[in-house]
Amino acid sequence: MSRILGWLDAGLYWVVVTLTAVLAAMGFTTVVCRYALQSSIFWGDEFLRYLMVWLVFLGAALAARHRALITVDIFTQPLPRRLRERIAGAVALVSATFLVYLATVSVQLVQRSAGTVSASMGLPMERMYLVFPIGLGLTALNLVREAAARVGAASRDEPDTRPVGHVPDLTVHPE
Repeated sequence: MSRILGWLDAGLYWVVVTLTAVLAAMGFTTVVCRYALQSSIFWGDEFLRYLMVWLVFLGAALAARHRALITVDIFTQPLPRRLRERIAGAVALVSATFLVYLATVSVQLVQRSAGTVSASMGLPMERMYLVFPIGLGLTALNLVREAAARVGAASRDEPDTRPVGHVPDLTVHPE
């Protein structure tokens, strides 16, 4: 199972890297064509828009995997390590549950969009809207993995290395 998840992580990473490179190249090409050649690519803006949406949703899944999502931990930082980890795991599970709900609702959006095409490129809109269930599902999966890691970290007997009575510096992220 861990091998499959490792392949999924690596694949997601390379998809995000590729989409970022394509976005940069296409954005540069669109600007050059518009301003230097006085002729725009008629489908360029729509392509960039959909590419950016795909990049955001898949990037969110990647960010969830690497604990790079924004968190508000000002209330949990003064708590003992085990309690902090358990709360972080619970928050990750609640977030994953909400994302699974959104993913199921977005499947209905994909189904309702069948038969419509995009304005410039003529692509089926259900393909464009597939990013919602895919991105939300991958983000939820990574949040469940995060929750399991946090609960596992809370159950280990690692001492809290902070001195007794230590007041944390809440302007600096602990990681």
